[in-house]
Amino acid sequence: MNVRQVEMDNMLTVLKICAYQVYEMAELLHNLFKILVLRDLSKNRLTEVPTELCHFVSLETLNLYHNCIKVIPDAIVNLQMLTYLNLSRNQLSSLPACLCGLPLKVLIASNNKLGSLPEEIGQLKQLMELDVSCNEITALPQQIGQLKSLKELNVRRNYLEVLPQELVQLPLVKFDFSCNKVLVIPVCFRKMVQLQVLLLENNPLQSPPAQICTKGKVHIFKYLTVQACQIKTADSLYLNAIEPQHLPQPVEESIDDIYPSKKDSDSGVGSDNGDKRLSATEPSDEDTLSFNVPMSDIVEEDHIIKDNSGHHANSRKVEFHQGSSHVFINDKSRETGNQYDESDTLTTEFMSYIKASL
Repeated sequence: MNVRQVEMDNMLTVLKICAYQVYEMAELLHNLFKILVLRDLSKNRLTEVPTELCHFVSLETLNLYHNCIKVIPDAIVNLQMLTYLNLSRNQLSSLPACLCGLPLKVLIASNNKLGSLPEEIGQLKQLMELDVSCNEITALPQQIGQLKSLKELNVRRNYLEVLPQELVQLPLVKFDFSCNKVLVIPVCFRKMVQLQVLLLENNPLQSPPAQICTKGKVHIFKYLTVQACQIKTADSLYLNAIEPQHLPQPVEESIDDIYPSKKDSDSGVGSDNGDKRLSATEPSDEDTLSFNVPMSDIVEEDHIIKDNSGHHANSRKVEFHQGSSHVFINDKSRETGNQYDESDTLTTEFMSYIKASL
């Protein structure tokens, strides 16, 4: 193994091993881990992070760029002074959750095979730059909105279709989501007031449309503001439409409730017996005479009247009431219900009244 550069200041504090074919570092690191601040292990053929490396408790910067590393060991959590970590151009398929327990300010994991980010990423409260470009990420976790110190976010060349609204909570200055599959920029992104650089080319964007996106961030945010106003207006109209109309309810009353006195009366309409019908202008059966008398009886009675007219002329007891169309005759032959037998005949007084009226 050839060491290209060794920097010394009273004692060995920095060791840079770059662009050499390093396969085995265990023995070297075992003797140096107490005093070294390892800065660069890039462009080697490391297939894993040496376990001994995790004993460098004073390590602040670690560059593992362009190796063949597939897994990050859990022991990396021992590097509690580490603020810069470069894992780009390796073969990582995932990032361990323990990585989120480090005081990182810069995390670069571009050009790997990452399919997602750990939900624990929200624990990186001091993280200011996150670069996970050129991976296979299909969605960003909602916990990414907890990165309150994040200034730069690069998710270029992934498979994102939706941008989480939680991103608006971040103090982003630069945001690059170009070369993805994003269709819509959330309207709430207009609130990202600190954003200065927005890169979004090579997305099948429909809202805002392409002619707006090509004009830059200012026009994009104006479009989002207009959209927000339209959505607010549409929501208010919808809420007004679905509110119940407090109109007076019609009072449902039956005819029995309005005219309780007529509840048991018969109007006569639709009655089976026409004789039962009553009229306000017609007298009842009790006040009228029944004229259902055979004609033969009338004729026979007429002959009798002619013979006895002299004796009974003054004997009529027919009563007339002025202002009334009714005739009241004292006839004992009328029975209850105004029914007559066919054998009964009219009285002499009644026939005299009939002759006098003709």
